[in-house]
Amino acid sequence: MVNRRNRLTEIYADYYPVVFGAVLTKVGNRDDTKDICQEVFIRLFNKMDDVENVRRWLFSALKLVVLEYFREKKKNTGLNIDDVFTDVGLTFVNGFRDARIIINEAIEDMENYRNEEERVIFDLIAVNNFTYGDAAKITGMTRRQVEYRYGLIVDRILEYLAKNGIKDISDLL
Repeated sequence: MVNRRNRLTEIYADYYPVVFGAVLTKVGNRDDTKDICQEVFIRLFNKMDDVENVRRWLFSALKLVVLEYFREKKKNTGLNIDDVFTDVGLTFVNGFRDARIIINEAIEDMENYRNEEERVIFDLIAVNNFTYGDAAKITGMTRRQVEYRYGLIVDRILEYLAKNGIKDISDLL
């Protein structure tokens, strides 16, 4: 039991910031994000002996727990979460499209990432304020590789924004 706790402590230290950032971008509420992260790591502790790839397992569990969160929220409030994410009309405030939603769409569009590893790099640096060096340690790459890939991701996101009519930061205001 002690080894499992030590292993969970190491995994928690390594992955909590990434999991937290990923959940926060989906949920948007820090308290709910903390609860969801706690649930993810409790589930990991209960299944740890069967988990071969911790990172992959965490992101699968994260998606499942976030989905459960939205289902529960829908049940309790009657809010149709699907409408919030798919109905463009709901993204306009005072005649202007909400900048947070536009930015979130750009960040969430998987076409801006070549693979899940790039998504992790972006989350670590842009969302969780990790340094290139810290992100390199977590991903097993060199600092230079992380910096290069991050630059490519940012370029793709800027291209996405430009395709959607945002050429300047003032377009978001």
